[in-house]
Order: sequence, then structure tokens, then C-alpha cells
Amino acid sequence: MTQQQEKLSAFMDGEIEGNEIIDAIKHDEALQAKWKRYHVYRGAMRKEASVAPQLDITASVAAALENEPAIVAPKRSRWASIPLIGNVVPFAKQSGQFAVAASVAVAVIFGVQYSNQDAPTEPFMTAPTIAPQGGLAPVSLEQTRALPRNDMNEVLEKKRKINALIADHEQQIKLKQAQEDENESNASGPKRPQ
Repeated sequence: MTQQQEKLSAFMDGEIEGNEIIDAIKHDEALQAKWKRYHVYRGAMRKEASVAPQLDITASVAAALENEPAIVAPKRSRWASIPLIGNVVPFAKQSGQFAVAASVAVAVIFGVQYSNQDAPTEPFMTAPTIAPQGGLAPVSLEQTRALPRNDMNEVLEKKRKINALIADHEQQIKLKQAQEDENESNASGPKRPQ
């Protein structure tokens, strides 16, 4: 920063007073422009800016573009100048694109077929039960179709059936335990009174 700019900044901050900096601002157009910009910055930082700053950068951008060297892209690739390869390279690029598209199509087809497979039809095998059945159907691993959310009666009926199956299962466990206890007491022999 030059000495004049430092004095201008200090004057804006209220650190110095004097007519010397005011005279310099009146006679120097660069300091006048900085004076205006500093006021815009201060107003923006204090949120006092009522008018948007008038910054015109078109002239500086136009000058920078004039000084910029022009870069011209070549019209043909170096492969195009070779007679045989000039025809093969575009064909190879195009066939590569077809190969990628075909691979994606095959992946999508196999993915859809895999996700749309039916559930296995073989029933789940369990060991036969010794205890008598409670009258309800045994639990199955087959999945049922999803119910529509609007049909609450069907949902409640299914919940009732599930609760009945759970209660039946607990009853069968109790019966089995009672039979095992009875078999153990018969195997150990009759108890003698004391």
C-alpha cells in the first residue's frame, strides 16, 4: 500500500485529521475512486448501504480478453490422417459404446428376473410331534401376499389367527412337558408311603 492509501484508510477510520489528505483526494482520480469504494465497503459492513455500488468492470474485462491469446482446437485428430486407422478408431469407439449398453441391458434383465423369482414350493419339514394337535393348523413358513392397507378387517383377522396359533403352541408345550413328567415318574417306579 502506498503512503497516500494508508493515509486515506486512516482518515476513513477517523485516526487522523487534516486538510492534506482532502487536497490529495481532490486532485488524484485514483484516490477519489478508492474513496468511493471505501465508503461503499464501510456502508456494506455497517449495513447502511441504501444504494447498490456502481462498479463497472466491463472495460477491464474487455481489455483482459483482448490481451488473451486465442486457442484454436484442431479440426481433425491425428488418427484421421492415417487412411486405414482413420476409419477404424471411430468404429472401435462406437462398438465400445454398444458393448457397454449391451452389458447394462443384460445386467438389468438378470436383475429383474432374479428379483421376480417365486418363493420355493417345497414345504418346510419338521419332526413329527408326539403330543396331540390342538385343532388348529400348524404354523407355516409360506408367505402370504401383502394385504392392502385399507382392509383393516383382514389384518385384524390375521392377528387373531396368529394369537390363536401362539396360544395353541404354548398349550402343546405344556402338554408335552406334562407327558414327559409322567413318563419320568412311571420310569422311576411307584413311590412308597413312609
